[in-house]
Amino acid sequence: MRECRVELQLAQEQIKNLYTFKLLLLGAGESGKSTILKQIKLINRWEPSALDKEEVARGLKINIFDCLQNLLEQSRKFEYKMDPDDEETRKQILRITDDCEDFLNPETAKKIRKLLDTDAVKSTLARKNEFWLLESFDYLMESLERIADPAFEPTEDDLVMARVRTTGIVKTNFDHKVVEEPKVVHFEVVDVGGQRSERKKWIHCFDNVNAIMFVNNLAGYNKRLFEDQSGNRMQESLDLFESVVNNPSFKDIPIYLIMNKKDLFEQQVHTGDVRQYFGEFDGDVKDTREVSYFTVVISRILLGRESFELNLTCK
Repeated sequence: MRECRVELQLAQEQIKNLYTFKLLLLGAGESGKSTILKQIKLINRWEPSALDKEEVARGLKINIFDCLQNLLEQSRKFEYKMDPDDEETRKQILRITDDCEDFLNPETAKKIRKLLDTDAVKSTLARKNEFWLLESFDYLMESLERIADPAFEPTEDDLVMARVRTTGIVKTNFDHKVVEEPKVVHFEVVDVGGQRSERKKWIHCFDNVNAIMFVNNLAGYNKRLFEDQSGNRMQESLDLFESVVNNPSFKDIPIYLIMNKKDLFEQQVHTGDVRQYFGEFDGDVKDTREVSYFTVVISRILLGRESFELNLTCK
């Protein structure tokens, strides 16, 4: 009887494995892959716990701090002057090194709002393609006072917009109901950090992969890297994409290319000339369809296949 139970358990496990799909979510830092994963979870009726909300609230405050510190440091490097009170606020923020998430409160939010109205900060923001800044910066500043409120409770939009850098390997499992047998299909989505320091961990995720979703930040063509402010996000993503598609481990594995942040791309293509970053582009720089198609062509060349799955997404 015991042997029968063991055989039955093994058979059940084998059947389950037949309907379990492992998806590897890859992309460079700030491509938006973790945001896509959060959206997948929300679609599948994920209910964030109190701990999840606490982490998001903390993450949003750190996002604000990181952006402000870099923005104000750049304004100093650009030698933009401020009046004495604003200069003192700038110095105070730049001096903070520990407990950065604790610095934000209603009082500091007022000082930050005043800084944002200075000519120095406005002039620095006009040159934001020259340094690193989160693409959610405008959202963060619009929500500044709300996030600084001690009673702040993250919304669903906050859950999606919070930028928490992925470190290590994050596995998310969910079931998708289907009409026919086996009634339920199991998915395991594996998200790994996209920053350069995290990529050495990717090799631990390569076994038994059924498909790869590679996320490319379409709006990154005129943005800088967090870990290397001389590096271009789009070029970094394309270099990484090339290394992924040429990896022997993925030779027979389907690759889905997700062109992400299409909404941001359509906004900025009218102000940032793509030819400054990709001189080989010879189309209409104001035509979003032509510019996005250009990135697709580059990706197809790197992929070395005549056809592949392409998706355009907004977040």
